[in-house]
Amino acid sequence: MNITITPETEWPSSNTMSGSDGDDDSLSDMDARPPVHPVAQMQGAFEESMMETLNESEDAEPQDRMSTADSVSRRKMLLEQEEYQRTVAGRWKQKPGEQFHPLWKLVAQISFGMHLLQQRLAKSDEEVIKILQTHVDEIDGFLERTTEDFDLAQGDIDERVRYLQLPLEHGSVFDSMLSERNFRVAIVEGNEKIEHIIDRTAAAMNDALKDVQKGLDATRELAKYLTSVDKQWDDRSEEHDSVYLAMIGNTEGWTRAFLTLQSKGHALRKALVQLGGIVAEMQRRAGAASRKNLVSAESS
Repeated sequence: MNITITPETEWPSSNTMSGSDGDDDSLSDMDARPPVHPVAQMQGAFEESMMETLNESEDAEPQDRMSTADSVSRRKMLLEQEEYQRTVAGRWKQKPGEQFHPLWKLVAQISFGMHLLQQRLAKSDEEVIKILQTHVDEIDGFLERTTEDFDLAQGDIDERVRYLQLPLEHGSVFDSMLSERNFRVAIVEGNEKIEHIIDRTAAAMNDALKDVQKGLDATRELAKYLTSVDKQWDDRSEEHDSVYLAMIGNTEGWTRAFLTLQSKGHALRKALVQLGGIVAEMQRRAGAASRKNLVSAESS
């Protein structure tokens, strides 16, 4: 996972959690004996995220240049790539060799941080809360970015639907114009470009919806965990109570946001199907006009 956590701010190993002074060996201890995660379903994701964190200092890759680009730049790159790649997904794409989705790993770290506070295992509550806030910002950023991408794509596709529906609403005029070869060629070439836009938009949408589902599933597990520790953590301090209530609010907000993104994805898919149908009808009419002109030329 590409979350930047330096060794000084990583979650503690078994030794450091138990309060021993084995700081020099903490990283090797963690590598050998990963901490037990409070949510069994997140153990694997948590371990993978910890290993990635340890390897980042040695194998750090340059930040994806699309990870900080705005939505317009991301869409431009999506449409102009020679072959479709999930470059626009930035850090959120699941890379080859990874067993767990980045959002699962991120939520696994959040729940483990809450576990440290609840069990009073943190060497520094302030540091844990700081890391938790970083992770919360990460998820907020994913949701904001994905919402921007869906909204921009929806606006683009809707505009093309409105524009291309016009000639079909005046079918006889459009058919008459198709009798001109140059016009037919322009229509066919334009349709090829639109089909490319449909294909790329659909590919990015489908990948984003997979991310959204992973995030929703992970958030629901986090919500279950937070609910389960509520009664066990009845002696929490005012600061811990504020963190707990804020995290409950985050899970509720994230769940709503993920569900909203799913709705946006379904609306975008519907618009893509509509645009594809319009393109197909224009192609059909252009083909019919071409065949008609060919027959006329042969008979004359």
